[in-house]
Amino acid sequence: MVASAPGPTASTAPSRWTTGAFGFGAVANGVTETGFNYFLLIFYSQVVGLDARLVSLAITASLVLDAFTDPVVGYWSDNLRSRWGRRHPLMYASAIPLAVGFALLWMPPVGLSENGVFWYLLLMSVAVRVAVTFYETPSSALLPELSYDYDERASLQGVRTFFGWSGGNVMTVLMFVVVFPLFVTPAI
Repeated sequence: MVASAPGPTASTAPSRWTTGAFGFGAVANGVTETGFNYFLLIFYSQVVGLDARLVSLAITASLVLDAFTDPVVGYWSDNLRSRWGRRHPLMYASAIPLAVGFALLWMPPVGLSENGVFWYLLLMSVAVRVAVTFYETPSSALLPELSYDYDERASLQGVRTFFGWSGGNVMTVLMFVVVFPLFVTPAI
């Protein structure tokens, strides 16, 4: 007689609320990634006036540091034990720092030297990326815990991708409609 591997034998589909909440969580990553990928270099070089090479250096340095924080947070998330589970405490702890850090990223202090603006951008970029890591890594690790069924996981990932892209698209529209028209002079 062959013993079967321990584990679930049947899967119940996540509720619509769980599916929506899991998907909606990707909005934060969509917004921040769109901000970093499309607007941060333009904003700091064209609006703030920082040399584009320094902006690129700050963005690159924050990405390199992010490569080290992702596996560390993943390890913590996998091994954390709390009454709220192993994923949720890290996700909850990231919400306020992410929101504050992302807002401050777009509001550099006036009167700083070029060197000061560079260090501000580097500090805020690292802070935002670390906060995103504390949310996105545990949140992504929830997927196989929500369902053992391949098709259900694919559906959940589709909902997550939809919300992430939608958040990024809303960010794009807001940047072009609200932020950048303030800095563009009309052609006569």
